[in-house]
Amino acid sequence: MYLLGPLVALLLVSRPSARREWIALAVTVPLLVLSLAGAGGLFQQFVRASGMLLAGAFVVTMLVRPGPLFGRAAFALGLAGAAALVWGQRLGFGWPEVQTAAARETSAFFSAQATAAASQGAAGDAARQVFTELAQRGEAVAALFPAILVLAALAGVALAWRLYQELASRPLIRTEGSFAAFRFGDQLVWIPVVALALLVLPLGDQVGGVSLRILAQNILLIAVALYCARGLAVFWTMARAAPRAIVLVLTLVAVFLSPFAVSGLALLGLADSWVDFRRRTAPPPTGGVNR
Repeated sequence: MYLLGPLVALLLVSRPSARREWIALAVTVPLLVLSLAGAGGLFQQFVRASGMLLAGAFVVTMLVRPGPLFGRAAFALGLAGAAALVWGQRLGFGWPEVQTAAARETSAFFSAQATAAASQGAAGDAARQVFTELAQRGEAVAALFPAILVLAALAGVALAWRLYQELASRPLIRTEGSFAAFRFGDQLVWIPVVALALLVLPLGDQVGGVSLRILAQNILLIAVALYCARGLAVFWTMARAAPRAIVLVLTLVAVFLSPFAVSGLALLGLADSWVDFRRRTAPPPTGGVNR
């Protein structure tokens, strides 16, 4: 939803004329319709509605006040999230009901996976244990769904915008940026600091019916993911000048040591807020020769 909705909306408002645009719409529109028409519980309906609201908010934001992708995507996400919650209140439910439905659907999904693994006999015992444990932790997993939805929405919009730039013959805005240039305001460094403070300091458990601990966990998850992406962009930029064999070895090591790789990328992205590695490592405009 967070990918197909914005992509279809962007292609339609650009008045498609090229063959590749019509082919893309012929593929994406049926997929979007099938996604909207599928059966599901309250949580899935919330995701569908928020995806369509995000598509509309992002297109309007880019039309009214075009600018950097990350900032406009975050603004559109805030509008869509607020609209989805208001829409839910008018229909008689709020986020607690959505989260309860998400926990129930998550537990049911992993329970079904555990049953399927058990049917494989001894070969599926390890998988069955993992899925059973995840099913029992459905409520804890659902508590992090706000952060997961935010990250999925940002990633979907970013990918949709990139595909749109490649497909549209007359895009609303032509951007040449790549993932290697990904960055955001350095002031956001205070977000993980505040989240850690909420987790560490002996504050009240709830404020206005909202659990501060769960709120801090969601904020921290979003911050870590964003700084990991920024660190990966820094690594991607530096890897261009490194031998491919070294890059391949580092990638394989990162796969087997993923917790350390994620931590390292997050720290690299955090350090980039002060050091700006890409500016320091960029070649001079004269190619290194003073003229």
